[in-house]
Amino acid sequence: MKKLYGAIVLGLCIALSRAFPTVAVAAKPAHSSPVALTANGKKLMEHYASILSSLHGDISGALPSVDPGMTHPFMAVYRSRQTKKPYLLRNRAFTGAIAQCQRTAGPILSMVDPFLSSDQYDNQLVEASIIADATPRGLATFAQQSKANEALINSLLADPALMKQMQMADGARHGNYGLTMQIYTAIEKASPLSHKGILQRFALAIALLQRPALAWYPFHPVKRYLNFQNAYLKKELSPYFPTLTTWDCRFVADEPYTNQQISWFRHMFMNYEPNNVMTGHYLNIVHTDVGYNHMHFHCVPGGKPAQFIAGGGECGARAWIARLAERSFGIPTWGVQQVGHAALTHWTPNGWVTRFSAGWDWIWWNQRSGLHFLLESQARAYPKKFMRVLRARWIGSALGEQKPDLRSYGTGGYWFAIADCEEREIVASGKPTYVTPSLTQLAKLNGLTLAQKLAATEVPSSAMEISEAANGAITIPAAAYSGHTGVVPGVTSMKSFSGGMQIFYHCGQPAGKKHHPFQYVVKVNRPGTYEITAKYISVKPTEYLNLTVNNGSAPATMTMPWTNGMWQVTKPVKINLVKGENTLIFNRGKMTGYHARGIFTLSLKAFVLTPAK
Repeated sequence: MKKLYGAIVLGLCIALSRAFPTVAVAAKPAHSSPVALTANGKKLMEHYASILSSLHGDISGALPSVDPGMTHPFMAVYRSRQTKKPYLLRNRAFTGAIAQCQRTAGPILSMVDPFLSSDQYDNQLVEASIIADATPRGLATFAQQSKANEALINSLLADPALMKQMQMADGARHGNYGLTMQIYTAIEKASPLSHKGILQRFALAIALLQRPALAWYPFHPVKRYLNFQNAYLKKELSPYFPTLTTWDCRFVADEPYTNQQISWFRHMFMNYEPNNVMTGHYLNIVHTDVGYNHMHFHCVPGGKPAQFIAGGGECGARAWIARLAERSFGIPTWGVQQVGHAALTHWTPNGWVTRFSAGWDWIWWNQRSGLHFLLESQARAYPKKFMRVLRARWIGSALGEQKPDLRSYGTGGYWFAIADCEEREIVASGKPTYVTPSLTQLAKLNGLTLAQKLAATEVPSSAMEISEAANGAITIPAAAYSGHTGVVPGVTSMKSFSGGMQIFYHCGQPAGKKHHPFQYVVKVNRPGTYEITAKYISVKPTEYLNLTVNNGSAPATMTMPWTNGMWQVTKPVKINLVKGENTLIFNRGKMTGYHARGIFTLSLKAFVLTPAK
């Protein structure tokens, strides 16, 4: 019944998505002169400015009074951090300046914390910060375009809960709240499931993001939402996906590859290396397949992700595939760079971590340093306390203060300085108050994912037994190789999403690394010539698997063309078998094309021996 309900809902969502127009966001928004305001636009701008002015007065009158004799020395110490370079955490001058600033801020924080800990003025703060971030002119420019646009802005400003959720997730990209509302309402119309829970948070995250920063094509946010909704309903995503906040979800949605490429990667990886999907080690494909070498484009006919996996690349290719791998399964990822190098960071149940980089103090992305990002990610693990940080930022925006430069330190206005010190005080206060639920708890709450179901499935011993059909065809499960418990280096047995077992045959970097053959002992009742085929997956240019029968001197060669990560069957190769036991030994064949530094990989499901006619 649950499966039937899921199928009905999925079909309904797809049908609805076709019934409503999608919002496309240009790859590179034009940087043109400000749009001239119409007469109605000028009235709207005055209206929004009047609201902001009124809110400014309310907020200013409610703020706690702090003696300038305290604030001036504090800001002087805060500004002094600009001259300290944190190369960073190891720089005593930098850490000393941070410590001095926190000591100076202490008495001020004790005075403003009661206000920042209260939600009494949240409605005013979020509305004022949105109008300030968008600017009255920006809102009017959008609203004057149509009655529908004006209604969207009115709807937003009349919804304190939605405004607060937006601002808690860092607000709309470039302050374009009109476009955010267009996208959000389009997603709501396209899917009835986008109104609550993780899917609502993901929908809003896409609307706030508007388009991935590195997308080079017209981006369709509704289609991006539906891609992940469908994967979520099919239980393909990480079990941690439902735990993500709206802020977290922004770093899942921010994948520059197309929706088609995201779906391709998800299904390819489930076919190709199901063990890494079961364990959540999505990054492992970089280590097993993306060789560190100069890029070899067009070595396979697939898209860029397929080409990187097939031909390898340097830091950029490896970082892009790693980001795609994490995001495809719903894991937030913040792509980063350092001097002459590309890398990434990603979410874990125990906090964000760096991958392929020199560390947080050396990285940045999109005008934000790694240390700034790390500090915020750590502070957000204290949801209640972190509201103090957010309220201080909202106050700074509402009052028109200069925002900080997140690539530097000691910048921004007074309330942004308070927010920075609040973050540091929160992180230093002890263990986080929010703990990510365990996988067992998540399974009880949300049900098992496909990967968890597969991991819990008992594979019968018959799945690894060689069998013979009435017509004499012999099926050899790939996992029936000698040493099927994993004692053959380079051969790993694993459960398969298509049922039964499969093996992963990996001869990795460097090219001269020793590799081991694997073998099968097959009992034959009808001696003679047989045609052997293999059900396999290859993500590399054409590979060759050598087959030696009964220690013969001339091996047969099975050609294994690129399959784009999908199961295919090879062309048959003829071999001769004797009555009784036959030993079939498989080994890596010659390397051709532009293999990534000699990496040879295949996933094998079964071999079939059919009597030749």
